[in-house]
Amino acid sequence: MFTFLRGHVAEKGPDRIALDVNGVGYEVFVPRSVQQKLPVGIDATLLTHCHIREDAFTIFGFLREDEKTLFQMLLGISGVGPKVAIAILGAMSPRELGRAVTEHDVTAFTKVQGVGKKGAQRIVLEMKAKLGQDPVLNAILGEPDTDEDDEDARDDVIDALCALGCTIGEAKKAAQRARKELGDDAKDEEVVKAALRSMAKV
Repeated sequence: MFTFLRGHVAEKGPDRIALDVNGVGYEVFVPRSVQQKLPVGIDATLLTHCHIREDAFTIFGFLREDEKTLFQMLLGISGVGPKVAIAILGAMSPRELGRAVTEHDVTAFTKVQGVGKKGAQRIVLEMKAKLGQDPVLNAILGEPDTDEDDEDARDDVIDALCALGCTIGEAKKAAQRARKELGDDAKDEEVVKAALRSMAKV
């Protein structure tokens, strides 16, 4: 129903944000990683998936197209609902998920709240069966780990800055400045805030 929502991050909860879009507040459930990247008080664009049932209309949001695609693919697995799918993406990056599937690492999935051993085995088997048959899934999960450009593309802070309207070049430079200022142990949200401050000074 909605392809994306662009608005002001008004509030944050453990697994959701409130996005103010022209005065209308949308509750958007997001992976933990996305929630940690978006500070309150900034404008952001979220790619969305609308889950509609007779008794509920729920919106799920993502910063990257591959996250949204994986979420929708996980929903196609028997026994995996939207809350479990969003928890998986909050616990694992697309690359980590791909590694767990290809290496048949059931334990990686059982660490996610709401996923038992049988459910984890089903996820691994069904996702692995799709690899090689689904070019989109193969492109997301089958990317090499050593490509430097891919590492830039997968930088969480850069993704967040681009979602806030920065160009990829601006985001890379601002992220480098912020990490130099804060150190390697800084949280993503802190780096995003510092990057935005540094860009305002330029």
